[in-house]
This record gives sequence, C-alpha cells and structure tokens, in this order.
Amino acid sequence: MPRIIALTGATGFLGRHLVRDLLKQGFEVRALVRRSGALDDLAHENLTIFDGDLASDLTGLASGADCLFHLAGLVKAPTWSEFEKVNIDGARRVARAAETSKVARVILLSSQTARAPQLSRYARSKKMGEAAVREEFSGKLAVIRAPAVFGPGDDATKPIFNLMKRGYLPVAGGKDWSTRSAAMVYISDLVNNLIAMALEGEYDGKTVSPATIGALTMPQLAKYGEEALSRSVRAFPIPLIILYPVAAITTLTLRLFSIGHLSLGKLAEFRYEHWQSNDLVSNPTPMAEAIAKTVQSYDAPG
Repeated sequence: MPRIIALTGATGFLGRHLVRDLLKQGFEVRALVRRSGALDDLAHENLTIFDGDLASDLTGLASGADCLFHLAGLVKAPTWSEFEKVNIDGARRVARAAETSKVARVILLSSQTARAPQLSRYARSKKMGEAAVREEFSGKLAVIRAPAVFGPGDDATKPIFNLMKRGYLPVAGGKDWSTRSAAMVYISDLVNNLIAMALEGEYDGKTVSPATIGALTMPQLAKYGEEALSRSVRAFPIPLIILYPVAAITTLTLRLFSIGHLSLGKLAEFRYEHWQSNDLVSNPTPMAEAIAKTVQSYDAPG
C-alpha cells in the first residue's frame, strides 16, 4: 500500500511542485485546498482534495496519514494579527490535528528568517509558529527553515529574473552590499531533498536549511546570471537613502490596503548578514542551469 502524505499549502509554489513529485513516486496525497479546482491540473487517482483552510476541522486531513507536511503560511500581511492567525495559530491547529490523529511525522516548512525574529513581524511569526508546533506535537518533527527558494512558477522572484534578463541585478545598498551573502535553493533540489531526507526521517528532531548553494553574494549571482543568459549582468546597489523612504511608504500601504512587498521589516531581512547554510543538498543543480530554467519558464507561453 502506498504511504499517505497529507499537505497544507498544496497550491503554493513549493506545494504544487511537491504534490506533483509525490504523485510521480507513487504516494497517496491528501491536499488541503482553499479554492475549489485549484489543483485540477494535477488531478490523479492518488490525489484527494480536502476543501478548507487552517481554521477548518483538520482531523479528516490528518487521520490515517503517515506524514503531514505543513507548508501553508503568510509571507506578507497588513497587521501582526494576520501573521499570528495564520503562521502561529494555524500551525498550532495543524500540529494539534496531527497529534490527535497520531500522525507519525510532521514536516514543518519554516523560514531562515526565524533565526532572527527581531528583524520583522514575518520572522517573529515563523519563530513562534515553530514553537507552537513543538508544544502541540509529540511525534517525529522536522523543521525546514528554507532559504531563498526560486525556480519555475515562482511569482515572488520573477521581477528579479526579468531584470537580470535586461542586464541588471538590484541589491539593497549599504557599505557591505557586495560581500553580504545568503543561501539559495532551487525548487527541484528542495523537493528532492524533502522527499529523500525529511520524509524518510533523516531530519527528525532537527532544524535544517537545505540549500543548493550555501553562501552567495549578489555579484556572484550576477556572474551566474551571465553564464545562464549569455549576456552581461551587473549587480548594483540601491542607496539606502532611497530604499528606507520607499519601505516606510510600503509599510503604510500594506497596513492600509494590503499593497506592496518591500516593508521596513523586509528591508531589514534583505540587509541581514547571516543567511548562510551548511545544509547542502545532494547532487545540487548547477546555479547557471537553475537560473536558465527559471528564466525560460517565465518566457514560456501560458
């Protein structure tokens, strides 16, 4: 009998890739979906859809599952209460359902930002979400603090790659802008790692940040972009005297209208110096190849 895998966040960037690969490998997948029909393109005899959200009764999703991936979460929100509702209370409810249903293993998708909860509301909510899951779930738990994830289908990084196609890679300024480094993980590498390592218990009791590349500066990323795109790509810093007023305005528009991305908290995350990782995946995709595939996906029709 195939193992039963339950997921929240199945319609997100990572979720869709993970569902597709789990089905290909013969797992039975249960997916929590807020919008009816959102996974119609992945229809499969081993895929069962549960309509609802993190405030729903999650017992049916969790009952009988061998493993539960909790991927759902908010990256941006107008207020702290929204982050709290989804990233903390939602994580707690998922863990409680897994505990009640005696699920053997929970794999929690968190974020590297949980290392530095003082930076932003998002970072704080992810750190507190981890704590909530640990409080509620007594079984085998793996916490995946994902670094910057990119790849085909990611709308969040699409503007960056579109600018790279034009020869530019904008970077948050400051005197350390050229030496500031961070880990990155290509979506296929992350999915393969979650199935081969997390699902098989290799990360039980651990907090890890699987990475395609463990430390990458923006000038180095520009060089990989040049190799991938066969054109010159220049990393250039945007002065903080420009970024801070923009981030302040965006913080206000987020609060009032839920519009924008570069808040003061997000800018603090961009400027943080400790986003490196030693948790390198096996057989990582070469960065130039990963960038090329990502850019090609944005150029593809439909």
